[in-house]
Amino acid sequence: MTGEELVSHTVFVWFISIMTAGVAGYYFFARSFQAVKLWNADTPELRDKRFGCLIGIAIGAIGAIGVLKYHLS
Repeated sequence: MTGEELVSHTVFVWFISIMTAGVAGYYFFARSFQAVKLWNADTPELRDKRFGCLIGIAIGAIGAIGVLKYHLS
């Protein structure tokens, strides 16, 4: 660590990883529960919400997989 850095590179990487994994985990689980509630939706508005939930699940999965791939490679 040089005099110009506030934190080391390792601390920064772990902070960003924890923040990303936290948001990704929230999106994945929150949208999963909401999608289950909307699974048998029969109105166009509820079907749109279900589609949004599926997109949120995909975003959460991509974020979690990205963090895992970074730390396991």
